[in-house]
Amino acid sequence: MFLHTLSFEWRYYLRQPSYYVVGMLLFLVCFFATATDNVQIGSGGEVLKNSPFAIGQTLLITGVIAMFAVVNFVGSTAVRNQQCLMEELLYVKPLSPIGYQLGRFAGSALVVMTLFTLAPLGHLLGSLMPWVDSSRFGEISLWFYLKPMLLLVMPSLLFLSALFYAMAQKFRSMMALYLTAVAVFILYGLAGQLASQPQYREIAALLDPFALRTYSQVARYWTIAEKNTISMGLEGLMLQNRVIWLSITAFILAISGLHRQPSLTRRTEGKKQRAYKVPVMPPLSALVRTPNISGRAQFWTRVRFEVKQVLFTAPFYILGALSIFNLLGPMIAGDLNWYGTSNWPLTQDMVDLIVGSTGLLMVIILVFYCGEIVWRERSTGMGDIIDSLPVSNRVFLSSKFVALSLVMVILYLIAMLTTICFQLIKGQMNLELSQYAIRLGFMILLPLMMSAVLAFFFQVLAPNKYAGMGLYVGYYVLSLILASWGFGHSLNNFASSPTLPYSDMNGYGWSLQSHALYMLYWGAFSVLLFLLAFGLYRRGPEVGLKHRIGLLKYQLGSGGRVLAFASVAVFAGMGAYLFYQTTVVNDYRIPDEMTDSQADYEKRYRQYADAPVLSPVSVKGHFDIYPGERRLKARVEMRWQNRSGEPISRMLVSLPEHTDRASLKFDIPGARLADEDDSLPVAWLVFDTPIAVGAEIAGEISLVRENTGIAENNFDLTLVENGTFINNFELLPVFGYQSDAELLDRHEREKRGLPPKDRANKLEDKRFHQVNFFGPQGSFVDFEATVSTAGDQTALVPGYLTKAWQENGRNFFHYKMDSPMVNFFAIVSGRFEVKKEQYKGINIEVYYHPDHPWNVERMVESVRDSIDYFTQAFGPYQHRQLRIMEFPGYRSFAQSFANTVPYSERIGFITDLRDPDKIDPVYYVTAHEVAHQWWGHQVGAADVQGSAVISESLSQYAALMVMEKKYGAHMLRKFLRYELDRYLRGRGGERIGEMPLLRSENQQYIHYQKGSVVMMAIKDMVGEEKLNANLAAFLERYRYRTDPFPTTLDLLDYLKQGLDDEELAFVDSAFRDIKLYDLRLTNAKVTELENGKVRVDLDIHAGLLKADNEGKEQEEIFNERVDIGLFAADPDSIDSEEQVLLLEKHPLKSGDNQLSFELDKAPSFVGVDPFVKLVDRDSKDNIFKL
Repeated sequence: MFLHTLSFEWRYYLRQPSYYVVGMLLFLVCFFATATDNVQIGSGGEVLKNSPFAIGQTLLITGVIAMFAVVNFVGSTAVRNQQCLMEELLYVKPLSPIGYQLGRFAGSALVVMTLFTLAPLGHLLGSLMPWVDSSRFGEISLWFYLKPMLLLVMPSLLFLSALFYAMAQKFRSMMALYLTAVAVFILYGLAGQLASQPQYREIAALLDPFALRTYSQVARYWTIAEKNTISMGLEGLMLQNRVIWLSITAFILAISGLHRQPSLTRRTEGKKQRAYKVPVMPPLSALVRTPNISGRAQFWTRVRFEVKQVLFTAPFYILGALSIFNLLGPMIAGDLNWYGTSNWPLTQDMVDLIVGSTGLLMVIILVFYCGEIVWRERSTGMGDIIDSLPVSNRVFLSSKFVALSLVMVILYLIAMLTTICFQLIKGQMNLELSQYAIRLGFMILLPLMMSAVLAFFFQVLAPNKYAGMGLYVGYYVLSLILASWGFGHSLNNFASSPTLPYSDMNGYGWSLQSHALYMLYWGAFSVLLFLLAFGLYRRGPEVGLKHRIGLLKYQLGSGGRVLAFASVAVFAGMGAYLFYQTTVVNDYRIPDEMTDSQADYEKRYRQYADAPVLSPVSVKGHFDIYPGERRLKARVEMRWQNRSGEPISRMLVSLPEHTDRASLKFDIPGARLADEDDSLPVAWLVFDTPIAVGAEIAGEISLVRENTGIAENNFDLTLVENGTFINNFELLPVFGYQSDAELLDRHEREKRGLPPKDRANKLEDKRFHQVNFFGPQGSFVDFEATVSTAGDQTALVPGYLTKAWQENGRNFFHYKMDSPMVNFFAIVSGRFEVKKEQYKGINIEVYYHPDHPWNVERMVESVRDSIDYFTQAFGPYQHRQLRIMEFPGYRSFAQSFANTVPYSERIGFITDLRDPDKIDPVYYVTAHEVAHQWWGHQVGAADVQGSAVISESLSQYAALMVMEKKYGAHMLRKFLRYELDRYLRGRGGERIGEMPLLRSENQQYIHYQKGSVVMMAIKDMVGEEKLNANLAAFLERYRYRTDPFPTTLDLLDYLKQGLDDEELAFVDSAFRDIKLYDLRLTNAKVTELENGKVRVDLDIHAGLLKADNEGKEQEEIFNERVDIGLFAADPDSIDSEEQVLLLEKHPLKSGDNQLSFELDKAPSFVGVDPFVKLVDRDSKDNIFKL
C-alpha cells in the first residue's frame, strides 16, 4: 500500500503543469544567480560564486522560497480527496492507515525534494556558462552542492512537509494552509528580530527551521578565505538546530494521524441539529413575480456577500491577529535602533515599520486571497448555477475586487491602530494621523489595489487558480530580475513610482507630485486590465480563452470600448510625458551605464592623474538659496596658487551634478573652459599663459544648481525645501583628476579592460605626503561667505556671523572666519529652533527641527565635556564657537566642518535616551564630531594609506574616552562589543583585501570599528596619561602643517615615545599586524578557605592568530599580559567600583593556563579580558558566571 500510494502521488504530479513551472522557477533563480552579475542571492564581493559558503547560502535562501511549493504540493495532496468529493468512495475501502497515509505524505514530500534538486543543478550549470567571469569561480566540487542540500535543506523541507500535511489533515482546507504559511513567514521574521540583538543570536539560530540564520551565525566571522574553502557541516549550533527540528518533525508526524484510518470530513460535529417545521406553501402562482433589480442593487448585494465571505470568517480573524503579531516583534525588540538604542516611535518610523513588515506579506495575501475569491464558486461546485444568474460580469468582478481591497485596507488599519497604541504607550503623543492616511493610503495601498487588478487579470486568464497564482508570482520574480538587468524604470514596473523617504524636516519633498502622476499613468493601465478581465471573465460552459476572446467586444459594449480607448490614451500620454521628464529633462542612467561612465572616465583621463593643479588660497562666496524651487545660485571669488613645482598650462575640471552647463562660468583672466566632454561631466580649463610656480591668480566661478521636472533616480538630496545641506565639493567644479571616481570592484574593472586599482596611494610614496586626504583642493584658505535664503529660514556656513539682514522678503547672512581653515565647507538652510549656550568663552549652538527637541541638551552636554577633555588631553580648541545643524534623514551621518557640524535627524535628534542602561549614541556621535576639530581640522593626513586612521581612529578614541568618563567602563564594554562585532563581520565582506590598521585604505570597518578597539587596548596597555601626552606631542608637531602632512608612520613613531619593550611590541604589532586573540575561560572554581577567605581557581585558554589580507590565518606564540577580572556583578551592568573585586593584568602563554586568587568574598562573575580590549573573535566566552 505504501509504495503503491507513493507511486500514485508521484505519477499524479508528473502530469501537472505546476510541477514543471515550479521546477523551472527554482532552476532559473539559481541559474541566473550564478550565470549573471545582475541577480544576486546571498554572498558577493570576493566570495567565489561556487564556493561552499555561497552554494550553501544560496540553497538555504531558495529553501525559504520553496516553502510555497510545499504548500502547493503537500497541502493539495492532503485535501485532494475532499475537494474531488472522493472521500465517500475511497474511505469505505479497507485501507492500511500507515501505508496509505504515509505513502501520500512521502509521495508529496518526495515530489518537493525532487523539485528542489533543480536548484543546485541550476547553480552548477550557471557556473559552466561560457560567458561567466572565471575569476569569480573556483574548482567545481559536487560535494559542495550535495552536502548543504542533504544535511541542511532537506531536513527543512521535511519539517515543512510534515507541518503542512498535519495542518491539512486537521482542517481540510487550503486556506488553513495559506494562513499557516503566513504564520511561519511571520514567526521567521520575529526570530530575525532576536538575531539583531547580540545576546539572542544563538537562540534565534536554534529557532530557525530553515537553518539560514544558523548558517549566518556559524559563519558570522568567517573571512573570505574561510568562506571560499570551508563547507559547513553538522557540528555545534548547526547540529543542534537540525536535531531540534528533526525532532519536531518526528513529533508532528506522530500526532498528525498518519497511523489512523482516514475518515470523512466531519462537517457538523459538535453542532446540535435544529428541528424545523415544514411551512405551508402558498400556491405557486402567488410566488411568481418579475423582479426589477438594478445593476447598482446587484453590485451592493454582491459586495455584501463577498465581504461577508472574506471578512467575517475565522481565517480573516486569524490573519488580523497575525498582522498584529507581525508588528509586535520589531516594536518590542527595538527594530529601529543604533548600538541597541531605539528611536522615539515617530509616525514616520511607524509607517516605515508597517510597510517593511507587511510588504512581502501583502503580496502573499494578495496572491492567495485573489485566487480563492475569484474561484470560490467553481471550487464549491456552484459555478454553473451562479453563472446562469442574470448578473453582469462587471458586478461579479467589481464586488470581488472590493472584497479583496477591503482585506488589505482593514489589515493596514489594524497595523495602524497597533502602532498608534505602541506610540501612546511609549509616550509619543504627536501621532500625525495624516501620515498614515497619505503614506499608507495614497502611496502604498493605492499601488497595492492596482496590483490586485493585475492579480485578477491573471486569474481570469489562467485555467485554474494555482496557475493564476503562478502567473502572478512569475511576474513578480521576473520584474525583480528585469529591474536588475536595467529595466528598473518605474514606467516598466507595474504600479511603482520614484519616491523619496519621508522626513520630519522636509515632509514628502517632491514625492507626492511624482507619485500622483505615476499613479495616473498606472491607474489608466489598471482600468484597461480591469476591462479586459471583465470582458474575459469565465462564465458558462464555454470557458476556453479563445472563445472568451471572441466575445470580448460584445462583453465590453460601446461604453466599455470607449473607456478602454480613453485608458489607452491616458496611459500613452502620461507615459510619454513621464519618459520625457525622467530621461530628457533629467538624467536617467541604469547601473551598468553609470559603471561604464566610470570606466570611460578612467580610460580617457587617468593619464592626467599626476598633472599639476592650482591650490585654493582664499574663498569668498555668494550663495542664494531658493528652497521652494530647489535652486541655488553661487558666485565664488577665489584666489589660487601654483604649489605644484612646475608651470601649469591647463587643468582638468570635473563639473558638478544637477548643474546646467550653460550657467557654469569661469571668469578668470587669461583662462577659458575648453574641450568639454560630450558624454562625461569633464572639461579643460586652459590658460593663455602658463601659471608659474608660486604665482597666484584670482577669478570667479558662477553657476546655478537647479532641480526641474521629475527625476527617476539620482535624486539631488542636497537641495530641499527645508533642510538644504550641500558642501563645496558637491556644489563647485573640482580641479584635477578624481581617482575617487574610478571603479573599485576588480571584476567590473576586468570586464571593462582596466588594470587592477590601488584603493589608496602607498604609505611610503612621498609624492603624496604634500597633499592631504582632501586632495590638492583641500588646502587651508581664508574664508567668508554671504548666504541668502527664504524669509522663514536660517542659513549657516562655517565662520562667525558678522551681519544679518532682510531684503525683498529674504534673509541674508554674512560669515567670516578669523583664521585659515581647510577648504571644506557646508551650506545649510532650514527652519530651525535654536539652543544657545556660552561655555568658557565658546558659543555652543544647536539648530534643530522644532519637533525634535529631545536630545538637544545632551548634544550641548557632549560638546562641553568634549571641549574640556580634548583641550586638557590634546591642546586648545581653535575656534570661539561650535554649531550643530540638523538636516533631513535622507542621509544618515554627521560631518564635521570648521566650527560647524551638520547632523542627520536619523542618528541623533530622534533617539530615545530614556533608558540609562543603554548606550547613548547621541553623546558618542557628538563627541566624535567635536574631536574632528582636532583630528582632521588641526591635523590633516597625507593622501596615502592610513589617512583615515589619523582623522577617524583618533576621533573614535577621543570620543570613547569622553564617553567612558561619563558612563563608566561597563558602558564602554557594551560599546566595544558592538565595534568588535562589526569589525569581525566587516572582514568577511571585504571586497579587495583586509589591511592592517597602519595601512587602512578607507575601509570603514578598520578605521572606525577596529580603530576603536585597538586604540582603547593601547590606552589600557600604556596608560591614558602617556598615550594622551604622545598624541598631544604629535598634534603639536603637525598642527596646520602642510610640508609634509603626517602619515600613520609618523603617528606610530609618536605613540612609541617613552614606552618599555613590552609596550613597544604591543603598539607596533597592533598597527602593523592583523591579529586575532582566542581567549576563553574554560573553568572556574571557588573554594572556601579556613581563614574565612575564598580561593578562585581559573582555567584559561590563550591563543593568537595572525592573518593575511585574504583572511588566511596562522597560529602564533602567545605571550602577553591580559586583564583578569573578578566581579560581584555582571561586567555589563557594573555601576560602582565596589563591584570590581579584582582587575589585574597577568601573563598568559599559548595553550592552557591556571591562575589562583585569594579574596575576602566570592565573586559572581569572572572574566579574561572582560572589558573587550583585545580583538577576540568570540568574546562571549570571556565571561564565566559562577
